[in-house]
Amino acid sequence: MALASASAVEAQTGFMAGLYLRTDVDDYKFKDLVQKELEDIMGDEECDSFELGRKFYFKLGANSNPSWLADFPDGGQYLASIPTWGLGNGETKSASFNEYTAFAGKNNAFHKQWTNAAFGKKPYASGSLVADFTNATAFPFDPFGAGQCVGFEEVVKKVTGYVYNFIEISQLQERAIEEAKDGCIAQQNGCQTAMEYWEGAAALYIGSLEGEEGNEGLSAGERSYGKTNYALADKRCRNFKTCGPTRDSDDSKFLTAPVNTKILSFFAGGTQAAFAGDYALMRDYQKMISAKMAVPWIQGTYRYAWRLSSERARISGSINSPTSDPQDPDTDLPDPTLAVPDTEYSQLDKEAGEAAAFAVGSVPKLWACSKKAAGFVWPQLQPGVIAGRAPVNFQLVKTAFECNYKCLMTSCDEIGSLYDGDAVIRNGAKTCNDAKLGTSPAGYKKCQKSKAPFKAKCKPYVGKPGIKKRDKPEFFAEELP
Repeated sequence: MALASASAVEAQTGFMAGLYLRTDVDDYKFKDLVQKELEDIMGDEECDSFELGRKFYFKLGANSNPSWLADFPDGGQYLASIPTWGLGNGETKSASFNEYTAFAGKNNAFHKQWTNAAFGKKPYASGSLVADFTNATAFPFDPFGAGQCVGFEEVVKKVTGYVYNFIEISQLQERAIEEAKDGCIAQQNGCQTAMEYWEGAAALYIGSLEGEEGNEGLSAGERSYGKTNYALADKRCRNFKTCGPTRDSDDSKFLTAPVNTKILSFFAGGTQAAFAGDYALMRDYQKMISAKMAVPWIQGTYRYAWRLSSERARISGSINSPTSDPQDPDTDLPDPTLAVPDTEYSQLDKEAGEAAAFAVGSVPKLWACSKKAAGFVWPQLQPGVIAGRAPVNFQLVKTAFECNYKCLMTSCDEIGSLYDGDAVIRNGAKTCNDAKLGTSPAGYKKCQKSKAPFKAKCKPYVGKPGIKKRDKPEFFAEELP
């Protein structure tokens, strides 16, 4: 199993994916190797390998963890220890983490319980986060000959790789803010600790596998993606043709997702704020990073919801999919040239597992904005109900998110239209219209409301937020220290 050697690790400088970090982040940036090890163990998607992954995750048995893990703090139990800060006496929980724990019934361990249930193939219920991982219930079909445990593998590795990563990042940022609140100005009495935790969060977001420039493998002409949210953003922008500075490309694996450019800029700004001890500004950056990290999760949710829907069978010229509510023609681009498979919707366990995993990342944020919207989306994608068994209502999923883009701090253009490797937009998957939805930059400046057609369309999908005032501008206002 090929892993980064100590010598390769030492060759890296203060740059990660082009972001210069002033502090020593070695204890953080190599944690992606733990995720890589877990994924490599389960890589053939067979149930025996899935069981080995379970032993690695829980550190069961003398041979369950490789020797190289001894060089890293927490060893193989790192994933199972997340969050490593924020639940002890006197420690605080970030607002970002709280969105997820509140969705899961005020459960601080929801992510670990989800993983435990998937590894154990048993039902799971915590607040609004419900799934039935009973064997042959969650992923019963697997009709195309993939590994017998591929669905279970996907709901584990994508949640540990992305949701766990998000939680740990949010909590490290919170720790950095708390350190700054204790009173420090770098030029006078030092803010080194606050800067270390903040930049540790940045290192976790990027991961060591991306290299100094974020283009590992460029010399060989091949992109070697990492295992963190940074890599996810670069993958999803290609599915939606939003890569690069022009935000309209999927041609190269080496084009950076604009959301990554934004997030690394926010991390850089947060470091400068930490240097000055400006914890209120650090809080602003924390909120923006949290919001932008949801973009590739929403894109991933759309990608697999579409595959699990009947949209590919849409009749030429039809506005409605076989499972959809009427959709505004301006937001739809039917493509009758797409071949219709033997089944109108995917039954692949892999795709049902991926849909569920991305929904674990995206739906709690949607719930924080609108309980009604999340109530429409989660049952479509939760394991053991619709996804993989019957057509997912893609239009319902898409509209529920679109109508809450402003609260989610994103836009139609930022999410984009789903191409998923095709030259044309997938049936029914053209993005919404920011000008009509009130999510254009001009609309934000003027507090512009949705125009009449969209207002009527969105009425069922907006309502009481799961987090108090989460859908109001003042939620993002930070009182000056």
